[in-house]
Amino acid sequence: MLFSPVPKSSREDFFDREAELESLQRFLKSDAPLCLILGLRRSGKSSLLRVGLKEAGMPSITLDLRVLEEKLRPSYADLLDLMSGELSSFASRRRGLAKAILEAFKSVEGIEVEGLRISFRWSGRGAVRLVDLLAGLERAFRASGTVGVVAFDEAQELAAVPGLRFDSVLAYAYDNFSNLKVVLTGSKVGLLYRFLRFDDPKAPLFGRAVWRIELPYFSKEQSLEFLKRGFEQVQLKVSEKELVEVVEALDGVPGWLSYYGFLRVQGLSHEAALSEAKARGVQLLLGELESFLRLRPLARDRYAAILYALATGARRWSEIKRVAEARLAERIPPKNFTELLNHLLEVGFLVKENDGYTLPDPLIREASLRLQ
Repeated sequence: MLFSPVPKSSREDFFDREAELESLQRFLKSDAPLCLILGLRRSGKSSLLRVGLKEAGMPSITLDLRVLEEKLRPSYADLLDLMSGELSSFASRRRGLAKAILEAFKSVEGIEVEGLRISFRWSGRGAVRLVDLLAGLERAFRASGTVGVVAFDEAQELAAVPGLRFDSVLAYAYDNFSNLKVVLTGSKVGLLYRFLRFDDPKAPLFGRAVWRIELPYFSKEQSLEFLKRGFEQVQLKVSEKELVEVVEALDGVPGWLSYYGFLRVQGLSHEAALSEAKARGVQLLLGELESFLRLRPLARDRYAAILYALATGARRWSEIKRVAEARLAERIPPKNFTELLNHLLEVGFLVKENDGYTLPDPLIREASLRLQ
């Protein structure tokens, strides 16, 4: 089913993502060790990953790192708690591999195994290292004669974990693992690249080839086709006029289009479904913006003023600066202003186009206007 309140793993969801899905399948069949799936929020990264892994039939563990984004100060213990739960769940689902995994972990310092429950020591002497944990999975998959996948969904959130040298872990896996592949998804693309330091000659991952898959938002034509295909599948008649109104209001964001379709399937009228989809989207985005600003209290007002300027139509650097300064009733030093813009770019709250900057999602505009 195309329309759902949450991303689905149905093969039909990807009739317009065939090229990206084929690329992911090629990666999973190849000898390449590391893949990035990149795209703005709600572009379908997690769903693409889920479909690709399901169709490949490979043993896989996916860590949803958005739980770290919700914490003011995520820690290494938070990461290990997440991994403990996912590994224990995996061992329960894949009983055939569980014995090999538990056996491999017995020799890893900082890991305790009780039945199918796997837990980690996260502090002090003997704390488990992430690289040793992944190496244990590599040994288990190799002993079982299979290739497995560990996926870090929204991997840029690991940048907030103090002391975690994730780029070094990935470089070790890249150089030494043959039975464990790593997939990273990221919506804050600039932040992810800066975190992993691909372009830094002194960084562990510099010079290594990485498989990349990018998911742009739908074009207007793709959005209309997505909606038409979904309503045909559930045999619900929707007029062309209504579909055009939806695309104009929600643009090409797969997540919002899918939610509108879900609401129509539940029996809501066009007007009610579109209103609810917009309201729900604005609410979610406002929460994301507030979470972002809460971590930056000293610059909060300046970020909010910049977002306001963009939401009211400013596009060029000088115009955005002028509107933001007028709203703040204060000057922003040019260097500092550029840094603020670049940070918003890194985390995906705005995008750069040939003629300036813009908000990527029409609902972000509404959410930006509501910031206090």
